[in-house]
Amino acid sequence: MIKVAINTLPLHTAHKERGIGYYTRNLVDNFKKDSTIYVQEFLKLSEVKEADVIHYPWFDLFFHTLPIKQPFPTIVTIHDVIPLIFPDHYPVGIKGKINFFLQKLALKSCRFIITDSKTSKEDIIKYLKLPDSKIIVISLAVDAKFTTLNDAKLIQTRRKYNLPDRFLLYVGDANWVKNLPFLVRAFQRIIKDPKFEDVKLVLAGGVFLKNVENIDHPELQSLKMTNRLIREYGLDRRIIKTGFIEDEELVAFFNLATVYVQPSLYEGFGLPVLQALSCGAPVVSSSIGSLKEVGGGAAVYFDPENLGQFKSIVLEILQNKSLRQKLSALGLKQAEKFSWKKVLEEVKKVYSNAAKI
Repeated sequence: MIKVAINTLPLHTAHKERGIGYYTRNLVDNFKKDSTIYVQEFLKLSEVKEADVIHYPWFDLFFHTLPIKQPFPTIVTIHDVIPLIFPDHYPVGIKGKINFFLQKLALKSCRFIITDSKTSKEDIIKYLKLPDSKIIVISLAVDAKFTTLNDAKLIQTRRKYNLPDRFLLYVGDANWVKNLPFLVRAFQRIIKDPKFEDVKLVLAGGVFLKNVENIDHPELQSLKMTNRLIREYGLDRRIIKTGFIEDEELVAFFNLATVYVQPSLYEGFGLPVLQALSCGAPVVSSSIGSLKEVGGGAAVYFDPENLGQFKSIVLEILQNKSLRQKLSALGLKQAEKFSWKKVLEEVKKVYSNAAKI
């Protein structure tokens, strides 16, 4: 039996409802069902008295979260290093730079680094100067609940949120890298065509209902711009902001969506794309970062700075039912390549190897 201590701090912070919390929760819950692994949850390293391996399931670039002195073999998951790729959009102060130095120092003592995609592995090697042999790519997966639903289960959600017959869906955060001002500009062009004036855009995520206008923070600038464009274009009645949605209803949203759109300027993985594929939603995705690794041949890709290209692709899918059906079938097949069973098997191998070194 391998004794593994997993740091569950993300389950007690704002990360709880984000991808990092999802990843942490799935690791803990699933490994607790595994008779070959003993799991201890901890918040502070001092709580761990005995362990074969310690796993930090997230890594913060600019906060000192990883101990430099590691009394047990340590593994850390780095989901992405996007702030290092686009430093102008993720400014850090002196304290952040000091913490970054300390975090890099701590990484040198780790046995292995787990990351979600080949793209992120390449970025980690480039920006954190870590050796290839130390970095293990283990793709994420989605819960089994993300699947196709029958019509009866969808009617309630459609009525509750007053969803139209045709809508574009975006799920997630609203920081700069998500490229939402682009999405609003493109949507405004799409509905100018009389054949598509009934189409709406659904923005799903708690962040969209936050009042941020009087908060001066660099990471809120993109959301402010998004809200400003919605007002300028008079799209308040064309765009539905749902707020936070529990997974059970989110599955219904993916099933109901005419098209799922992911306009990101970069992603280290792109979990909503995999959720959409698993639910049979046709996916239109940015071609940048790891998104092609997730979508494979099942999504239609575009340059996230090319409004005309995005508009043409979305219009074609909206008016072509057979294309939507084809993308849906391809998506379901692509989604089968990802599973939590596979994730857990591969993470367990990393634990075993780390404990042997």
